[in-house]
Amino acid sequence: MDDQNKNLILATVLSFVVILVWFVVFPPPEPATDPNAATLEQTQDGSATASLTPQAEAPAGATAPAVDLSQPQEEGARIEIDTPHIAGSIALAGARIDDIQLKDYLTTQEEDAQKVTVMRPTGVANPFYAFYGWVPVSGVEAAGVPGDDTPWTAAAGQTLTVDSPVTLTWDNGAGLTYTRQIAVDEDYMFTVTQSVRNTTQSAVALRPYGVLRRHGEPTDLKNFFVLHEGMIRMSDENLQEESYDNLTDFDIDPRERANADRIEVANSGWIGFTDHYWMSILIPDQGTPFRSTAKYYASADIYQTDAVLPVTEVAAGDSVTISTRLFAGPKEWETIRKYENQENVPGFLDAIDWGWFFFLTKPIFAVLHWLNSYIGNMGWSIIALTVLLKALLFPLAYKSYASMAKMKELQPEMEKLKERAGDDREKLQREMMALYK
Repeated sequence: MDDQNKNLILATVLSFVVILVWFVVFPPPEPATDPNAATLEQTQDGSATASLTPQAEAPAGATAPAVDLSQPQEEGARIEIDTPHIAGSIALAGARIDDIQLKDYLTTQEEDAQKVTVMRPTGVANPFYAFYGWVPVSGVEAAGVPGDDTPWTAAAGQTLTVDSPVTLTWDNGAGLTYTRQIAVDEDYMFTVTQSVRNTTQSAVALRPYGVLRRHGEPTDLKNFFVLHEGMIRMSDENLQEESYDNLTDFDIDPRERANADRIEVANSGWIGFTDHYWMSILIPDQGTPFRSTAKYYASADIYQTDAVLPVTEVAAGDSVTISTRLFAGPKEWETIRKYENQENVPGFLDAIDWGWFFFLTKPIFAVLHWLNSYIGNMGWSIIALTVLLKALLFPLAYKSYASMAKMKELQPEMEKLKERAGDDREKLQREMMALYK
């Protein structure tokens, strides 16, 4: 290996080390929270956040005994989910989306391997689930809105499929009737449409929300330094990633009664949790402001993300409807790209961790995916990508090789100059410049 190649390799290694040290010593700044943004507490005291707070806080680190979901459940307690890619169920208690299994992904390569589970209900180890509701602002008490354990009712025999949404109802007995329709597409996106009808004689004000709640850290964390696992959110085109350890280090927010970080999103965004291969993301309607909150309840060892939408007033005799989407599935590039480009989820591809050199890895992966769609074999696609990159870089490589060849041709002449100049450095430099010209 000649000196030119050695220097090139050394420069590449040193550049990588410098970049690595820079990101460790000077991490990117976190998005700032607008201190002047309107908050729910300006309309009501701290009790307004009670609906988003875990009701029964277990001792830190405690886990519930395992329950076999394959066994028959209480009659009417669950609604089955059956789509081309998802199996599972929805609990009528709290209308929780808490049992999501991926039909196309197995935990191992064994014939009897279990399906990958993205969400798990309470009653099994490490519960992780989504639920929705309304925060009371005025005209209604906290007991008059549905929470995470409200007993919803549904028509018998319903199954959630791509072609058949399910509808749940709950009447608070004081003039407000809540309806929740849950739909799912052919991939991994749920649409939760919340409605409330006011049959009282006065207006009420409510604030709709969606919650992702995870009990304890996942047991299969990779803890690889270039792979993000934990909270992820997009807030007006600003991406923020926080590990589970970082969530526990948030300052205590008295409004949330937990270690929390709030951001008032003005226009578009989403928030949730990402694992190595899977993710669960709350996606409010884009163009609608919302409060994005990530938090940790230390006493219950619960990690939680909230998307709280603006206050909605429901006049007497009127009703309102709000929709929020939930993605729960694998980080498939093509599927996520479809949601970003065709279904208005800005920046959704950034939910995939592209690493520090995303400006290279994203386009290179896009080309590799395109090649594989034509070739049909990933091995040959990688070879084709290598050839393509070599072809693109050939002009630069050719110039480098040509320059090196010319330097080798000059080497004998330079040796002669050194012999003639002896110790006269000035004469040597003068004659070398003339040779270069």
